[in-house]
Amino acid sequence: MSSSQSLSPRLRYWLGHLQSCTQQGMSLSAYARAQGLKVGALYEAKSRLRQEGTWRPPGPRFVRVQGPSTPVSEVPRAALFRVSLPNGEVLTVLEAAARLS
Repeated sequence: MSSSQSLSPRLRYWLGHLQSCTQQGMSLSAYARAQGLKVGALYEAKSRLRQEGTWRPPGPRFVRVQGPSTPVSEVPRAALFRVSLPNGEVLTVLEAAARLS
């Protein structure tokens, strides 16, 4: 990752916003709206910073989730999963399992 000291003041400004957005766990559009920024300018800065190697979002974008291993005969026909995201949103998934017996 290149040094942020070699960036123009304008790109340093946007880098600070991207870091703050990530720390708060917000989407770029929600962050831009909350800060009164133009979302297009934020996305453009993110793209330029990535091209220069200065911006890499921390951590994995996808995380594998596994439930406990349970014998097929004991698996319920439907299961409800709730996932709380860092930004406060809650994702609810209903999984219907078909039995092969």
